[in-house]
Amino acid sequence: MCWRVVDERLIGRGELLLSLGFLESYDLELSVLNCGKVGGPYRVACMYVVFLAAGRCLFSMPYRQLEGFTRALHRLIPRLPPVDYSWVRRRIRY
Repeated sequence: MCWRVVDERLIGRGELLLSLGFLESYDLELSVLNCGKVGGPYRVACMYVVFLAAGRCLFSMPYRQLEGFTRALHRLIPRLPPVDYSWVRRRIRY
């Protein structure tokens, strides 16, 4: 086995894959959630909450750190709203 193959296998073990596939249907999910809803509209789709919960578990993040994570995501992907730690805690624990 050549060293290139060995190196690629080792590199592959270190990759952490967090799927951002929920972004493809994010707007559709929000529109379905808000269809016929009385009161203020939902700002966050359920799959985003699942993504945050997975990130919290993988990285053992406290909720306040998770709030910072959502702020950073918002800077990278503006349509993902930043959320405060108490809100995301309630949604994850729900």
